[in-house]
Amino acid sequence: MRMGLVTMFALMAATLLAAPPKEYPEVAPTVRRMAAMLPRDGARIVPAYADRAAWETFVRARDLKADRVVRWGEEALGKPMPHFPRERFLDFTTNGDRSRFGRENGARWRRLTVLSQAEWVEGKGRFLKALAETIDALCDDPTWVLSAHDVRRDNLEGRRVTIDLASSNYAWQMAEIVASFGDALPKATREKAIAAIRARAIDPYLKMVETGNYNNWWALSDANWNPVCHAGVVGAALALPGLTPEERAKIVGSARVFVRRFLGGFTPDGWTGEGVGYWDYGFGHFTRLAETVRLATRGREDWLLWPEARRPAAGVPLSRICGNLYPPVADCRVDVSANARLIAWIGARVGFPTQEEPSLKGRIDFPEAYLFDPARLPKERRPTTQTLPARTWFPDAQVFIGRSPTLCFMAMGGDNGVPHNHNDAGTFLLALGGTPLLGDLGGEEYTARTFSSRRYEGQLLNSFGHPVPRPADTLQAAGTKAAAKVLATDFSPARDDLLLDLAAAYPDAPGLTALTRRFTWTRQGDGAFLAVEDRFVFETPQPFETALTTWGDWERTGPDTLRVSFEGKTLEAKIEASAPWSLVGTTLEGNPQGGKWKALTPKRIAIRLDAPAAQGAVRVRFRASGQTR
Repeated sequence: MRMGLVTMFALMAATLLAAPPKEYPEVAPTVRRMAAMLPRDGARIVPAYADRAAWETFVRARDLKADRVVRWGEEALGKPMPHFPRERFLDFTTNGDRSRFGRENGARWRRLTVLSQAEWVEGKGRFLKALAETIDALCDDPTWVLSAHDVRRDNLEGRRVTIDLASSNYAWQMAEIVASFGDALPKATREKAIAAIRARAIDPYLKMVETGNYNNWWALSDANWNPVCHAGVVGAALALPGLTPEERAKIVGSARVFVRRFLGGFTPDGWTGEGVGYWDYGFGHFTRLAETVRLATRGREDWLLWPEARRPAAGVPLSRICGNLYPPVADCRVDVSANARLIAWIGARVGFPTQEEPSLKGRIDFPEAYLFDPARLPKERRPTTQTLPARTWFPDAQVFIGRSPTLCFMAMGGDNGVPHNHNDAGTFLLALGGTPLLGDLGGEEYTARTFSSRRYEGQLLNSFGHPVPRPADTLQAAGTKAAAKVLATDFSPARDDLLLDLAAAYPDAPGLTALTRRFTWTRQGDGAFLAVEDRFVFETPQPFETALTTWGDWERTGPDTLRVSFEGKTLEAKIEASAPWSLVGTTLEGNPQGGKWKALTPKRIAIRLDAPAAQGAVRVRFRASGQTR
């Protein structure tokens, strides 16, 4: 996806008073098509509460432990509904913290979830009073928007209503609950909920469609906000009682036109610069949106079969490095992994091999448990196993993945203008058995600074915290012009060679005229070896260093060797340089996500030439401990 942070903020500002987007003439005819396809009374995905046979079938088909679901509801009954945490909402604008509001308000919405689930499964009416009280309380909230998305407090203080990641999906969930329970909820509660959903999601979106002013920036974006918010608004519109057929058609028709912008953000080879975690989030919501519309139109609209949707659907399964490890690029955690159940579902729907059978066993979560029913998949059997190849190459994204039974490897050229960007052109990762020993460390915990002009003060976001060169003590720049260029590829069964030009990523490096990085991946028996070579040329002598980064421990084991150990696995490295060099260890600053290794401290190992040089090279060869070559 191509939209960087600067572009995103510019788009947010521009959409406030924008002229109709170029696709706007497509909306009216698309709305007419949708009006002919959609059921006049809507199309919720959750069974009617009163249809107890449907709920008994639901529980059996998913092999649900109904007593556990009921127990969650009983636990909620034993606690009062918390008040809206206004002070926590203000945290973000005062100190940049979004986590406390997220935790406390998230618990309030989970109460809605567990009470409705418990009543759906049990069906005795025990949870209805508390459910209605919870709906009433949530509808009284000043806003459903997250604190980090309301920096000026316009939503909180009632000056403006915008639609964000949370409010759109809260609207969908509540609309399904109101539609399913129907008369089992008090009339006043139903009316209050319908009015709140209209005010916070439906009516603002309809106004965009009717005026052509798409002033919610995400509607014109290629970032994951687009499908996430569209899924919530469309789902709410299809489920909510009281909407006219024309209103539903306007929302679904507009979504059909503008969700294509999201798909256009993927590279032609199906890669997403936001990483697998955001693919799960963004493309996962596109899948929810597409399946909701497919069901509503009884199969006449199938957006997952669009050519531009099939590419990202098939691309991410091939980005797995080894084990359950995926490239931790952009703001992903280092232990990021793809949603195997989502991949299995998509694979069966569009017809590519996956690692496991689609299954909803044990699932009651919204909306997946209600949308992704294997019984509705095509009847023909799809292959369900996929052997990952020795090499995967995404030429448009400049991402290479090499695999062997022992060592696995990922390298990325790319540019520094993608959403959730890190300045990391030329980064790489080495792993043993699914454990990342060396290389890209993933993202940092989000704060206000993360999405501000000070973003690249973070060492895990700028190039200092990545395994890339630092010519003339200069870090990489941000933006699409700070890009790697593929100079050559040479792939064969025994050896893969990738040569990148990295000079454009360092426009501020004084006198830098050439900087290349060559990855050489050599397979030998059951193992593999990696060599990374950086070559540089300056107009005058300048300092030069390249870096390795790790969550593990490291030690120098000889004049030209070092060892990196992590999680019981070890890598050996041999260093060659055009001039004398030293190793400089640094503890990286910041607040890394780290995943399951969050308590650990990330480290940087600089291989630094002892004196400035006008030209030269540093070459590091890696092997798994115990391998010979």
